[in-house]
Amino acid sequence: MTSLINFAAINENFPVAGQDNDTQVFRDNFDTIKTNFSAAKTEITDLQDNAARTDEDNDFLYNVVGSLTLQDAYLRKKDYGAAIVAGTQDISFKQAMYHVVKFGANTSLTFSEFPTGAVDVTGLGQIGKATLELYGDGSARTITFVTSGGTVIKKSPGFPGSVTVTSATDPVIIEVWQHSATVIWLNYLGLYS
Repeated sequence: MTSLINFAAINENFPVAGQDNDTQVFRDNFDTIKTNFSAAKTEITDLQDNAARTDEDNDFLYNVVGSLTLQDAYLRKKDYGAAIVAGTQDISFKQAMYHVVKFGANTSLTFSEFPTGAVDVTGLGQIGKATLELYGDGSARTITFVTSGGTVIKKSPGFPGSVTVTSATDPVIIEVWQHSATVIWLNYLGLYS
């Protein structure tokens, strides 16, 4: 955006020393200064509200960042720590793109905060992809995948009828992706030992 600050409108040669100076030029200069302060405030507020910051997290609200080169970029990982022993565990795309989950009981996984926006008129849209690194506790634990609101799960060829994790050291790896509110895709990569 082009700045609206107009410093050239200030008469910097006024007042003239040793002369009786016209007060209208004083008023014009003060008015120009006031207008420039107002423009500066608007522009600074816009920068504070909308510019990316290096000292805090930024949410680009699915706006496009183009022609970008990343160096030393990392995916965010969420480690759930102690083994889950009861209930349902939610996998949030906004929390992380890589999830390490340990199970101490049969558990259901749900998915939230994946992009579900429609494709725009140019055919472009968003997709959220996450990886699950799943561990057991030495006993066989069955993991089920649950959705709500009419969303269906579609699985890759070779995806087991049920996912069982046993090992506390050798994980089962599964990829998850979603780009619409109606389907979650699961790809079973296998047991890594």
